[in-house]
Amino acid sequence: MDKLRITALEGAHQTEVFEAQFNPKEIEVERTIPWWYHRLVPAPPQFLGTEPARMSFELIFDGGKQSASVQPRLDMLHRLSSVDETLHHPPRVRVAWGSARDAMPAFDGVVEEISVHYMAFADNGVPLRATATVKLIEAVDLRRTELA
Repeated sequence: MDKLRITALEGAHQTEVFEAQFNPKEIEVERTIPWWYHRLVPAPPQFLGTEPARMSFELIFDGGKQSASVQPRLDMLHRLSSVDETLHHPPRVRVAWGSARDAMPAFDGVVEEISVHYMAFADNGVPLRATATVKLIEAVDLRRTELA
């Protein structure tokens, strides 16, 4: 079974891959297309351009059966959202799930937010179960964009 993967596209951790322990049940991709409406003069709305798309999903981390800490996997996820020492900002990443022709399209962006909810601990405080909500915003590699 294919797993959701988050791959660093640049920086010191380029090509480092985080693989989900369990695939998310839902993934949300949202794109806002702003229009401007003149309130005083009847006129067609004016298109203002598109805003970057946003993606969000929740990941489950479970080490309960093996009594294994989930913190190393969470640390790897956090590394993809931390300031890279060579870039001086967090790296762009690619979220992809599956390789089939009709698979969900890959999403290139930067991690905008990670929210971790720890749910179970060993007696010594080691986290055994957690969820992480991950939010990304689309980021295009401008070096690969050609002017028309």
